[in-house]
Amino acid sequence: MLRSKKTLIVLASIALLYLLGFRLEHPHSGFKSAVGSASSSIVITQKSDSYSIGQKVVAASQSKELSPVLGQVTAVNGSSYSVTNGVFLETVEGKQIAGKMIVVLPFFGYLLNVVGL
Repeated sequence: MLRSKKTLIVLASIALLYLLGFRLEHPHSGFKSAVGSASSSIVITQKSDSYSIGQKVVAASQSKELSPVLGQVTAVNGSSYSVTNGVFLETVEGKQIAGKMIVVLPFFGYLLNVVGL
């Protein structure tokens, strides 16, 4: 009984976080940190209506091989955002941004790379 109660609490917590706009993203390119590349990490993001300059975001790139990218908003022009990923600058629409970065979980991306996600 106690085990099923814990499972129910965990599932309810995950559902609540999902409803609040939190997501797990696995970027294929972007900023590197002291613990590795973006592709070796999982990023917890939160969807927002708008993003400001300096925020780190996960966004869809025009290049399918690099998408999604972990980058930083450098300019805002209406509903479009200029996002740099440390190598190049790209302009994306707000709907192409998965969310702002909350926390990076290093090394968990390796597991997803092995499975092909």
